[in-house]
Amino acid sequence: MIDTFAKELDCVLCQSRYFPVFEPAEEKPNYKIYCSSCVRWVYIGKGDPVRAALREVLGIKQEALALAIQTYLNVCPCGQEFSHDSGKRCPDCIEKIKKETKAPLPPPADFHCLWDIKKLKELEGKIFEYIFNRLATEGETLNQLIARFEAGEIDPGTYMTGVEDLQYRESTDICVVKTWAMLVGPEMVFRAAEEHGLVERYGSRVLISIASGLEMGYGTSILTTLSQEEKNLDGSLQKEIQTFLKKIAGGF
Repeated sequence: MIDTFAKELDCVLCQSRYFPVFEPAEEKPNYKIYCSSCVRWVYIGKGDPVRAALREVLGIKQEALALAIQTYLNVCPCGQEFSHDSGKRCPDCIEKIKKETKAPLPPPADFHCLWDIKKLKELEGKIFEYIFNRLATEGETLNQLIARFEAGEIDPGTYMTGVEDLQYRESTDICVVKTWAMLVGPEMVFRAAEEHGLVERYGSRVLISIASGLEMGYGTSILTTLSQEEKNLDGSLQKEIQTFLKKIAGGF
């Protein structure tokens, strides 16, 4: 992994000074990272599961987080790396190149994962340790928070803060689970989730999150993955997944 960013650069094409962007602007949900060679780009969203997993599991943010993202991005379909400095080309020059390109860039022939799964696997142990520690932590549940509020033990402001904290915690946990699912792979991940008690902790929605992680990593739709996995479930869990499948397939 590279150690630092150049905060200012002289464009190799026009020699003007520019400032590479390495995180979304406050009012924006995402930002672009361009290929270091061609004019393809990838969007990195604030809520991207891998971005969230890297932030929480490694305990990093801002520039360090951007460096980690750049390290674990898959290469561009053209074979070169995506880079926050856009190959030392300023935004104005990239826009000129895009306009001068007569034909649009051809899409990759097959599904192209945004992330380098093979490289990310070096973090699989840390990611699983994070999940395991969360499973072992008995945090306050929403029902417990509601009970304390109704009993007059906390004021409305404390209650709302608690709800927001719970939502953030669970959203982050699910992002880490999605990333873990992508690394474990479709052959083993559902069995591993069952073995390690993820369903007991998060409920049936964790299966949907796992299917989402597999879609992110391998291009298989959530509907296809859950339709195949539903046959291996039983009882109320199977019924919940069947209901979800009917909804997303237009059954209602």
